[in-house]
Amino acid sequence: MPNSTRALPRELKLLKGATLGGIGLGWFVSMDQVTGELAAYLNGTDPTFCMPLAMRASAFTRAVWDALQDIPVGTVQTYGQIALRLGRPTAVRAVARANGANQIAILIPCHRVIGADGSLTGYGGGLWRKRRLIDLEAECRLKSAHR
Repeated sequence: MPNSTRALPRELKLLKGATLGGIGLGWFVSMDQVTGELAAYLNGTDPTFCMPLAMRASAFTRAVWDALQDIPVGTVQTYGQIALRLGRPTAVRAVARANGANQIAILIPCHRVIGADGSLTGYGGGLWRKRRLIDLEAECRLKSAHR
């Protein structure tokens, strides 16, 4: 099974356990919004997301995910920088775990986090995809700077 789908059964089990009514299959109105936002993001026309998110996690993990959403489009930060922003400078590994626990990739931009040495580090979708997302955002940032 490819890396990007190996964790899917476990993630679905966790999601099912976290919901009161189970997982609904089909098309919902909210999917129109997220589909449009993702299309604009991937086309490089609008890198912002307004979709309300249900983030089920500990307070620390939610704080990390909030910090991820505050990283400007087209830029990256290290796990250490995020730990410092949260007032927890020694929590670098905990930040990395929370980053990796993100189940709402792209909308919660965990791909914007890199290693302390500037290298790309783990990404569930594969490092090639992480590189592409970072590059896409850099291109979008350049476009908006020239407008």
